[in-house]
Amino acid sequence: MGKIVSIDAMGGDHGLDVTINGACLALNNQKELSVILFGNESLIRKKLKNQIYPIDRVEVIHCSKVVEMDTKPIDAIRRIGKDSSMWGCINAVYQGRADVAISSGNTGALMGLSTIILKTIDGIERAAISSLWPNKFDYSVVLDLGANVEVTSDQLVQFGILGYSYAKSVFGKDNPTIGLLNIGHEEMKGTEIIQEASLKMKHLFPKNYIGYVEGDNLSLGKSDVVVTDGFTGNIALKTAEGTARLIGHFISDIFANSVRGKLGYLIGKSAFRALKDKMDPRELNGGVFLGLNGLVVKSHGGTDILGFSKAIEFSTKLSQSKISSEIKKLIAKTKDNESKD
Repeated sequence: MGKIVSIDAMGGDHGLDVTINGACLALNNQKELSVILFGNESLIRKKLKNQIYPIDRVEVIHCSKVVEMDTKPIDAIRRIGKDSSMWGCINAVYQGRADVAISSGNTGALMGLSTIILKTIDGIERAAISSLWPNKFDYSVVLDLGANVEVTSDQLVQFGILGYSYAKSVFGKDNPTIGLLNIGHEEMKGTEIIQEASLKMKHLFPKNYIGYVEGDNLSLGKSDVVVTDGFTGNIALKTAEGTARLIGHFISDIFANSVRGKLGYLIGKSAFRALKDKMDPRELNGGVFLGLNGLVVKSHGGTDILGFSKAIEFSTKLSQSKISSEIKKLIAKTKDNESKD
């Protein structure tokens, strides 16, 4: 069955140069995919003239305004409003015209508009940003990565529900394990909020919750899902991205600055290429806004054509899952436990 992705064509650091080319690449790679492009129609069609793509699977809807990368979320909601390409692509999901929305634009504005238009699932107080974190086995689901700087213990438990549902329904993990990010694994470590959340996690996920995980465990794959607040999660994410770039710089420097290094690179070229592909952030481009009555994917603002096409491909996979029903099932279980207590 074909899937429809609505795209904020004007979003991101590079705008149409990336979104249109990336959309066409994804369309050519996925025969069941259709897209709705929201933005300046004349500019979009001008870009499309230079592309080879299936015309019958592309719709363009004109929007007169753009949410810029530095636009404050409140301005995106009140001042720019319904005329923006970002609003249009989210609203298409609300109206049932699209299965999932994707934007490379302003993260705060995208979350604000998504929450207002789609609203959170009953039983979820706040939506969270989730992404895949590479580890030595495959990937872990990590959330929140920046949407909620301050949280309550109940909200951390809700993030656990969202992450568990994501890992199970989208990536087919039958019995995902859950860890709570902390400064140590001992029970007395961490803030009062984290300790309270840990007790509640044990009650809700007696077989799945493994306790606290530390920062170095993120890359070791100790748990399938790692839960944290948005402040800590965003710092961890940016630190990991910076470390990956630094390691890449060190490797390039070693091979480029000596004859032995260049010879070593030639000998192990295929292995180093595989390593480069494994560490390529474009392959995992696409953070999901979990907890909404509809699917929204945030592409990295600075990504390129390949990265944006990968985010679209991921969006179609997400739309084929039963994540919303899995979330609602766990929320019902939580309410049932509370009534028994």
